[in-house]
Amino acid sequence: MTEAVILFLVALVASALLYPAAIGYLARLRMGQLIREEGPASHRGKAGTPTAGGIVFIGIALVLYLVADRTPAGGLVVLALLLGGGLGLVDDVRAIRGGSNLGLRAREKIVIQLLTGALLGYLAWRWGFGRQLVPFDGGGSLNAWLIPIGAVAFAGGSNAFNLTDGSDGLAGGAGAIAFGTLTLIAVLQHHPAAGLISAVLAGCLIGFLFYNFFPARIFMGDTGSLALGTAMVAATIVTGMVWYLPLLALIFVVETASVIAQVASFKLTGQRIFRMSPLHHHFHLAGWTETRIALSFWAAGILAALLTVVLARPGSASA
Repeated sequence: MTEAVILFLVALVASALLYPAAIGYLARLRMGQLIREEGPASHRGKAGTPTAGGIVFIGIALVLYLVADRTPAGGLVVLALLLGGGLGLVDDVRAIRGGSNLGLRAREKIVIQLLTGALLGYLAWRWGFGRQLVPFDGGGSLNAWLIPIGAVAFAGGSNAFNLTDGSDGLAGGAGAIAFGTLTLIAVLQHHPAAGLISAVLAGCLIGFLFYNFFPARIFMGDTGSLALGTAMVAATIVTGMVWYLPLLALIFVVETASVIAQVASFKLTGQRIFRMSPLHHHFHLAGWTETRIALSFWAAGILAALLTVVLARPGSASA
């Protein structure tokens, strides 16, 4: 527990200190955010804000893993972070250099994500993380089923995090809550080492929020959102919580569901359910400030996290 707290604080301080330099560096590289024309009109003022800020917490997590962790559990999370972040960085650079906000094609991205997820699922199985808590039924081993389940979970998790990252502070805060909860669960399981990188990422994200909360001075970009979404799934696997991921990541699930429902409704009936999707845009167009959206969604995320801990009873899974 002590080590997790120390790494959390080190990551928080490092993140808070490094982001001013990162903002200037990314601005000099002309890594400015491009805004979708179909997004809220008020967001157009964000154009040019430095993006790809995820490189900072990816770097911090890698360094702290090499210095203070070096366990298979931490290794899987860091590898997921690097693979997701690499794909996101390519997407960010391609979008900005191409002068559009499209980046990689959806088909290209999903194929890469599924293959990456299958690889990470295979490694999780081979490295001994097949045992997962089953809701209301104790624990069970997935064995090789981790490969197809991982492919879907990693692809879904990274895209869900990406869709949520559209309002100042929202995804960063929700991510900090999820990673902080996974650290707590690892401690309750009496395997705190499994939560060290989650503690690092929670600290990094709180440091990031100093500069990403409204009005944002930097965005994590696809570099950050795809990295964190992939790492979040890996962190649930190493703590045996993959079946609880939809509840723990409830904010990300609801945001994704709102997009699916909006598209399905429009195609089937010609009517839209929401003013705009993902859901945070609906509330923004309803008159909510970005600060209110972030705080409200964080509150819902905290409730979902607490419910996850209560239902999973992770302390009983240590055996």
